[in-house]
Amino acid sequence: MTNTSDGRADGACGHGGSRRSRGAFSRWRRRAERSDWFVNCVAALGAAFVIVHHATLRIERVEDPGVADLDPSKIVYAFWHGRQYILIPCHRGSGMAVLTEVSWAGEIVSRILERLGYVTVRGSVRRKGVRAIVEMRRLMEQGRPAVFATDGPRGPAHASKPGILALAEKLGRPIVPVATSASPAWTVPGTWDSFLIPWPFARCRVAFGAPLRGAADGTLTIEELDRAIAACTGETDRAVGLRR
Repeated sequence: MTNTSDGRADGACGHGGSRRSRGAFSRWRRRAERSDWFVNCVAALGAAFVIVHHATLRIERVEDPGVADLDPSKIVYAFWHGRQYILIPCHRGSGMAVLTEVSWAGEIVSRILERLGYVTVRGSVRRKGVRAIVEMRRLMEQGRPAVFATDGPRGPAHASKPGILALAEKLGRPIVPVATSASPAWTVPGTWDSFLIPWPFARCRVAFGAPLRGAADGTLTIEELDRAIAACTGETDRAVGLRR
């Protein structure tokens, strides 16, 4: 018969081995999730989902008459984080330059966007910010329109960062506020930006507001930009009957 002290020792060894096994599995899982093949697989599935889901949506596109007067290759589009999902398939294959976050999730998003015909630049205010802005400027000088989630990548929600104004002024580009909405739609719980995903067959609206030409000469303020995006977003929500 095993004595009590030996039994405790045997139990301790068993628990220790179990913890080591779980730790080894967790390390393997983290390596697998960050491997190139895993990220590519998730991106491929994500892109396929976006395409199939988009085919079910009833999307209406509206724009201010002033947008038609602009050179499409020289527009800076501005929207708030959380409303980008409907925009992604709408501009599929457009070659737009998009700034994405430097993170594991940001890498997956980047690869989904690239599969759908966007050009992505990794960077944020916190990481690789200067390099990212330089790269975005290079792409815009090549004639690519650019799109920014102005309050990204981590908020606070609906408070734009000043980088977009500096870039628009340097290149003499107007900013066009953009908003999307859908009803019925699901707001992803726990997301800082109240990320909106339309239900299949939902009524959706993509709106391009009046061009903010003051961005080109540096007279536009960040408060004016936020008010323009807010007005565009509010009008779009009302048009589809989205209740917040």
